[in-house]
Amino acid sequence: MKNLKQQHKYTSLRALQIYTIYRIVVAAFLFTLFQLKAGEVFLGQTSPQLFSWSSIAHLGSAIAFYFINRSFSNKFTLLVEIQVFLDIALLTLLMHASGGIATGLGMLMAVSVTTACLLVERNSSIVFAAIASAAVLGEAIYLNLSGSNTSDYITQAGLLGATFFATSLFALLTARRLRQSELEAELTSADLASMEALNERIIQFMKTGVVVVDKNLRVQFINAAARRLLEMPANVNGQQLSLLSRELERVVKHWQASAHAYSSIRPSTTGPRLSIKLSYIDETSGHSIIFLEDTTPLTQEAQNLKLASLGRLTASIAHEIRNPLGALSHAAQLLDESPELDKGDKKLVDMIQNNAVRVNAIIENVMQLSQRKVSDAQTVTLKPFLENLTEELKKNSVDSLDVFLDVSPSSVQIKFDISQLMQVVTNLAENGLRYSKENTGIPYISLIAAINKKTDQPFLDIIDKGVGVPEELAENIFEPFFTTSRSGTGLGLYVAKELCEANRAQLDYIPVPSGGSCFRITFARTE
Repeated sequence: MKNLKQQHKYTSLRALQIYTIYRIVVAAFLFTLFQLKAGEVFLGQTSPQLFSWSSIAHLGSAIAFYFINRSFSNKFTLLVEIQVFLDIALLTLLMHASGGIATGLGMLMAVSVTTACLLVERNSSIVFAAIASAAVLGEAIYLNLSGSNTSDYITQAGLLGATFFATSLFALLTARRLRQSELEAELTSADLASMEALNERIIQFMKTGVVVVDKNLRVQFINAAARRLLEMPANVNGQQLSLLSRELERVVKHWQASAHAYSSIRPSTTGPRLSIKLSYIDETSGHSIIFLEDTTPLTQEAQNLKLASLGRLTASIAHEIRNPLGALSHAAQLLDESPELDKGDKKLVDMIQNNAVRVNAIIENVMQLSQRKVSDAQTVTLKPFLENLTEELKKNSVDSLDVFLDVSPSSVQIKFDISQLMQVVTNLAENGLRYSKENTGIPYISLIAAINKKTDQPFLDIIDKGVGVPEELAENIFEPFFTTSRSGTGLGLYVAKELCEANRAQLDYIPVPSGGSCFRITFARTE
């Protein structure tokens, strides 16, 4: 509402300045015409000296008020009233000096009294019409009484006065109607602006990313969720979409060419997979709107359904497998104790026992995964947690471990079930130590924790010096029962990823250019 008042004040002052400029032009015209053709026109024919001084006063006051209006804008009504009153008084003198009502100068008063009603918008402004009417009527009476003119101008003065009142009333009603319309328009504009701000605020707080691009694929609008999902900087409006995400630009161009409005991308190796929906805002202008949604919750729901099915399956077959498996293992142990067993048969017995242990480990892992408890997220400070984990690894290893630990800043905190975090990091660390030893002869890992500056999410990298994972196999390493090790069950990484997702975290594999592997756990933001 304050802005509406300021806008009205500015408009009114501008109108007053226009009226003042009109006064300057009229006064300058009358003064110039009088000076150039004083003997040939009616101006100042009765009293040239009075006309000269009155026109000078008229012009001087008009110029003076052009500057006074700016300096005393807070006295708007008073400025209007003074200038209208001066106009009536000076025009009356000019009319008197030129021979009276017949000169037609009285009609200029109509502009002044109309201006008073338009700008002041008060019933009291009708007083100026009364003053102007009294002035022309007084001039007519004076001319009749003085006998300087034989014509009777009383009727003409009355008609002129009636004109002043009629124009004043019309101007007053028009001003009020315009003011009411202006107020309604301003209120509507304010409501629209408020609604627009509200809509923009709602869009900014949406979890769904929203990006608006023009026909040239320049970003016109992007909300906070889209910046976070695409890992974009804060100010990207006006930039080409290709500079921010080439993959997203490719999807949009493909949609424009084929009208296929659904797709998905992954902006970075550690970012979530995003579902994309596109639509035109206005096909004429070519503006398009892009909706981005993190598919992680849907993936987690699918995983939960899969785990529930797996739990029912494992519960039904566990006893069926374990009983004969136990019998096989026990029979192998008895055979191994037989003194008549030769070396060839002993190898076969060892093979039976090793595979029985392996099958039992698979059953244990699947049972553990399917019967996993609900995560109890706690606030964990990473540095002391990793220091304790490093000590446990060194204590339980027969080798001399080489572990590099760096947490920056040292106060990094995460939300995670601490027992599940211990299981995940221990599994990844032990894998890294084993592969480093196989490749270099030294069991080495790096544990590096920091905060991603683009997304404000804490992360932990477990880096080894092994041979790395071949590119063609990298997409499958988190699949259940997928393994490149003869002795592995193929469930370690799968269980680790499931535990991370249960704690709103994400586990990704990042190839190391210099050799080795990096497994990154990206944790949820701590609110």
